[in-house]
Amino acid sequence: MYRGKKNQPSNRARILECIFRNAPVARSEIAEMTEITPAAVTTIVSGLIAENIVIESEEPFPDDFSSGRRKVPIDINPAAFYSIGAEFTQKALVICLTDLKGSLIKHKKKPYSPQLAQEITKELILGITSLVDETKISWKQIIGAGIAVPGHMNSDSDDLITNRKTWSSFSATELEKDLPIPITYENNARCMALAQYLFNPSNSPDSFAFFHVGLGMFCANVVDGEILLGNNYMAGEIGHTIVNENGRRCECGKYGCLQTYASENWLLKNARLVYQNSSNTILRHLAASEKDISIETIITAYSMGDPFISKYIRDALKYLGIAASNIAITMNPGKFFLHGQYLDNPMIRSELLDYIDRQLLFIGRSYTSNIEILPYHPEDGAVGASALAVRKFFISPSAR
Repeated sequence: MYRGKKNQPSNRARILECIFRNAPVARSEIAEMTEITPAAVTTIVSGLIAENIVIESEEPFPDDFSSGRRKVPIDINPAAFYSIGAEFTQKALVICLTDLKGSLIKHKKKPYSPQLAQEITKELILGITSLVDETKISWKQIIGAGIAVPGHMNSDSDDLITNRKTWSSFSATELEKDLPIPITYENNARCMALAQYLFNPSNSPDSFAFFHVGLGMFCANVVDGEILLGNNYMAGEIGHTIVNENGRRCECGKYGCLQTYASENWLLKNARLVYQNSSNTILRHLAASEKDISIETIITAYSMGDPFISKYIRDALKYLGIAASNIAITMNPGKFFLHGQYLDNPMIRSELLDYIDRQLLFIGRSYTSNIEILPYHPEDGAVGASALAVRKFFISPSAR
């Protein structure tokens, strides 16, 4: 199933989403794309302009040479309202305030610690409250907050479902009780995919795959503007697909899962073992102890030619390439986005694209033209959560 299909969005919601995806856009084009009558489009858009949600451009379309009434471009007014997004992982808690188009107004970051995890609900409340206070923006101007979670939310009980006990203290009920705005939740990779769809429309088709490689791994599939969910929590769990049946045991109980080779958690585990057991590794010159090794350390060691790290990275990229090509074959997404901190490295990026291309040679053309490795920013998950709030509380509050 697709989220939002039970209740069809209103004409107003369809028009707003059309503007988000196609602005600057004329009323006649909105009518054509949404199949809403021109008269209804004109009425709704006039109301949105009166509310200062939509603005008209003073300049007509540059290629409009018609002799009749000229088309007037309209767009979302990004400063009409604001949205809050937050993401918590075992890297950090990141909270941001964005405008309606995803531009960062202000953000703050608190590094992960066991104490942060034990008090994550309190930290979210304090962080969101202080962020709003610092910007001096009224709560009435904030449509709501999205929370990007490292797992899934149980829609019946608002419990966080994850295979780690790290976040057992998280309480959606307490968060909603103590904040004066509505709150919504979703898996962090799905949030990032939604940000790509809503905040970067010129670069994303209506259907695409978003493959996030972080401490864990997840592939969000967007189909006709809706995130594919399924009726359980398996959809998107690409990290638990098996790439080597004789591989290492994963925390899920299976052997040879993709994430045991390519996730940041497992790369860190392997790097720390190398540090402990080898005197020849470059890691010893980059970190004072195995506890100080980070993804940045691993990337640096790889760039400097550390043979141990190079092997782990090559294995990771090989299996990532296999997984990505399998997704391309089975889903044939309109576009394929890859995202992750260590994928930012130019050498790693080039090698991964080469692996994928070799897996898909039978197609007869280079599939990598359909693949984009997105730049990584620590705020990406929080901005994605903000996109979740914009869609749920601003674009289509009654249908989602």
